[in-house]
Amino acid sequence: MKKTNLWLIGLMLLGGVVLSSCNDDGPDPIIDDSFYSQVLGGETKVPDPMNPGQQIEQGFLNLRTVVVNTVTTIATNEGGKYNSLQPYFSVLLNEVGRGETTGLNMLVMDFTKFLAEATGARNFSYTGLDMEAAHDPARNPRMNGLINNADYDLFIQAVVEGAAQAGITDNAVLGPVGQLLESVRAPIVQRGGNESLDLYTRLGGSGLVSDPQNPGQLIEAGYIPLRAVVTETVLVIATNEGGKYEDLLPSFSVLLAEVGANDLSGFGLLVSGFSNFLAEAIGAQNIRYTGLNMADAHNPMVNPRMTGVVTESDYDLFIEAVVEAALKLEVPMSIIQEFGALLTSPGLRSAIVQG
Repeated sequence: MKKTNLWLIGLMLLGGVVLSSCNDDGPDPIIDDSFYSQVLGGETKVPDPMNPGQQIEQGFLNLRTVVVNTVTTIATNEGGKYNSLQPYFSVLLNEVGRGETTGLNMLVMDFTKFLAEATGARNFSYTGLDMEAAHDPARNPRMNGLINNADYDLFIQAVVEGAAQAGITDNAVLGPVGQLLESVRAPIVQRGGNESLDLYTRLGGSGLVSDPQNPGQLIEAGYIPLRAVVTETVLVIATNEGGKYEDLLPSFSVLLAEVGANDLSGFGLLVSGFSNFLAEAIGAQNIRYTGLNMADAHNPMVNPRMTGVVTESDYDLFIEAVVEAALKLEVPMSIIQEFGALLTSPGLRSAIVQG
């Protein structure tokens, strides 16, 4: 990914964590009104480096610089340090990925304004959902997953790191900013420390985004990577490089014959059915699998599309194909392992393996 894209994605992440939480009246100033002018540079107008020919308040520019540094740190995510912040903003990530930056720009400006007003600026104000609603996926469809204290701590850590990159390390500055961020912790943090985000949420969740395979249609963000892995798995088996999956081909003979005749209807049903099954199994709230139960779906006596029973070795080979497909798509190993645990669960395995 290019650095520009990383920067844009990072801006979205930062905006999602804090700025969308501003309320109609703005935060109660907890920092002396002179902080913006005495420490940050105040209302003195200087050229705006991001908008040639325009002027910007020095205080606002300094705050925006911290924002940019912070979000770049989150976006580049060196060593996976900020992995846990990534899942919350899949809607925004998908928007930027397809070149839509309107929401991104609004969030970036609002977050900087939030900081400016809270530190004593007189020329900026906010509108938007209250903090609790803004960070509740049930009330804000652009939010994906509830934040816990650990993730909020990590975000504050990124702010401190971003400030340091701007040369701001004095506790006289960091202390009041930290106080501000702590003052909005309670309504933002809505998930307990012992509660985990489900896998579907971590893959993108239920927020609607443009479907890359069907222009003009919307799809849940979490469904996209699932469908991609399922599709790639079928292709891995069908191409059968080096004869590795030769033993699985008989189970897909009906499907492969249809595809060979340019009939993709069965392929589409298989991909959607398996994707729906996985989505429901890992936490999707709006997607349900409505096909045959796993035992009947893999029983040739019930399902005429099956040409034989699945053996233990066949199933192991199928799981190997899923892993190969996921690795090709650069799915993180931790996610692959969770899928592996699902596919090897005794109940599912015993229903599918019948020979």
